[in-house]
Amino acid sequence: MAEHVDGLLDHEYDGIRELDNNLPRWWLGLFYLTIVYAVLYMLYYHVTGIGYSQAEQYLAEVDPTFVRISSADSRVLGVLPEYRSPWFAPRRDQTPYRALFASGEVKPYVELTPETDTTQYVALTEPERLAAGQVIYTRNCAQCHGARGEGGIGPNLTDDYWLHGGTFSGITKSVIYGWPSQGMIAWRGQLSPDQILEVASFVQSLRGTTPPNPKPPQGELIVQ
Repeated sequence: MAEHVDGLLDHEYDGIRELDNNLPRWWLGLFYLTIVYAVLYMLYYHVTGIGYSQAEQYLAEVDPTFVRISSADSRVLGVLPEYRSPWFAPRRDQTPYRALFASGEVKPYVELTPETDTTQYVALTEPERLAAGQVIYTRNCAQCHGARGEGGIGPNLTDDYWLHGGTFSGITKSVIYGWPSQGMIAWRGQLSPDQILEVASFVQSLRGTTPPNPKPPQGELIVQ
């Protein structure tokens, strides 16, 4: 093999000419070493999964008890991890949840509305619970419905006319979900389920009472 002789190439730019030299052996050695290292790195962390990834290393540092659990069935030949697409995100993977939903052990979250809530609520009758409901009513409802339920901005709660059904379940659902388009807010985020039952029971107890200056009837006549 003819020995390579350094020399000038035949092109020039702005007075600068390129010198065709051999790369130093130490530089070539480092270059080939980085290639070998990259292959070993890929095999160790991304192909065999023996080493922790950055995310797993972080979890191991914040939680000393962290141990990566991998089913033997999920590895090809017991060594290679199963294939994951570049967009795989375990926390968004719905596969295990679908299996739970299919088994019936867990039901998916469904946003309830007055129309989809099929619960039949039962009114409370204990005097102490009605008294607690009156306190809640006075604090939160009297501004719109009147101190004695005679009506104001909101409808009269003492007559037999109701905008959204006069059953106890209908009253309770109105408290829970509200009617935002008509100015009635939902109280489920501010009152506990027990408090909602108490105030709804108190509202129902107002029916048939005769407060002064009642607001004219609104809605449909509901006869019980």
